[in-house]
Amino acid sequence: MRLIYLGTGGWIFERGDDQVIAAPFFSNPGLLKTGLLPIHSDLDVVDQFMSRYDVSRAQVILVGHAHYDHLMDVPRIALEHAPGARILGSRTVKNTLGTWSGIGERVDEVNDIAGDQKTVGTWLRYGPGVRIMALRSLHAPHFEGYTLYKGTRVRALNAEPRWATEWLDGTTHAYLIDFLNPDESVAFRIYYQDAVAPSPLGFAPESIIRERGVDVAILVPATFDQVDWHPEAFIENLQPQRVLL
Repeated sequence: MRLIYLGTGGWIFERGDDQVIAAPFFSNPGLLKTGLLPIHSDLDVVDQFMSRYDVSRAQVILVGHAHYDHLMDVPRIALEHAPGARILGSRTVKNTLGTWSGIGERVDEVNDIAGDQKTVGTWLRYGPGVRIMALRSLHAPHFEGYTLYKGTRVRALNAEPRWATEWLDGTTHAYLIDFLNPDESVAFRIYYQDAVAPSPLGFAPESIIRERGVDVAILVPATFDQVDWHPEAFIENLQPQRVLL
């Protein structure tokens, strides 16, 4: 099992021939630009960094919410670097990608099939060796109880968002990712979170964790002070062998 950190909230998870990409982002416009100027994916920067890794066989790209720093670079990566990958995300993710991105039809929506602490969601299969369950979560406030760029997209966009404020978060999800053995047993389990959440939102189903805990939990440290008991509550829920912050 190999976990590759891409910077920001981005990761590549690899086991054998199976590859999962999570929230890849490289463009990183500065604070002044996001506040005052139009923003866009820096295609040269995306290609420079993604070309270091062969993700041509990646089965899926995980998107936890639709803010620009989680979704803006996904079209370039999905089209040029991971051409066979599905995109897993919310209805707002799908509608933000819309018709302009060229990948809107590759989005698997999870709004209606996500699990939570008490409910087992739907496992989605990506090849014989990977299954993923979306988990209902919530984007914690950025500061003083205020969440930036909050909202949902109910219709598909036909043009790329130009401003940071147009990349609305939508419904937020965490993900439980299982890499499977040939006999369908779990070889390695990852919990992936791309936004701090107020517990129990973002929790994995207790019945699933009772059967088998998490090998690695990837938790977000930013804005932890905006919620209570982060990451302690998630560690208790997930029973992870290791935690990456």
